[in-house]
Amino acid sequence: MTKKITLTYLFLSALLFLVSSCSSTKEISSWRKPETQQKKFHKVLVIGMINSLEVRTTFESKLSTALNKKGIQATGSLAFFGDDLLEVPENIEAWKPLISELKSDEFDAVLVTKVVGVEGKDSDSGIVRYYNEFFASFEEDLMKNKNIYSEEEGFKDFQVHQVASNLYCLCERDLEEDLIWKINIELKQAFDSDYLIEEGIRLFSKKFIEELKEEELFVENK
Repeated sequence: MTKKITLTYLFLSALLFLVSSCSSTKEISSWRKPETQQKKFHKVLVIGMINSLEVRTTFESKLSTALNKKGIQATGSLAFFGDDLLEVPENIEAWKPLISELKSDEFDAVLVTKVVGVEGKDSDSGIVRYYNEFFASFEEDLMKNKNIYSEEEGFKDFQVHQVASNLYCLCERDLEEDLIWKINIELKQAFDSDYLIEEGIRLFSKKFIEELKEEELFVENK
């Protein structure tokens, strides 16, 4: 009996090790603007840059809900702006009324997240893109990356994705740079179905919020 218990314990331990060593999410890199340790935000707009309106809607909704559950006040861009932000504005002038609307509703931060397939199901389908550069503002980030996806690219062709999230401050121009914090997370998850897409968003949201809370960038609601 003792031998059987020992073998069972060893098997479970080995299984746990294998599961933990094949983590679905991991941080690839992160950066925070120096001298922002005292910076605290209150309300964030969540923008997903994804080549599917349906997936973008789901992503923004799920991540916003997860953030709110952790005490961080968040709203998805489609939920807030509706059709006004289905397409990225072409220039800064077109952004001005949208930014004014955000500030009047007491938003002080914008989170821009890009999801890109990096490892395909066959050796020829990986994508390398310069999508994770530093940008002075969230408007520049969105405008320069609006063509990041071609019409042919789809989530179903990839089993490893990189998720790049940049947090921007809605600050007064010329007073400080807008980019406050950025993080890259690798997500080992195929998106072959609605279920797997939602599971991938859940896995990313969990890891992302863990890292975000460690930075203590938000005044959290109790």
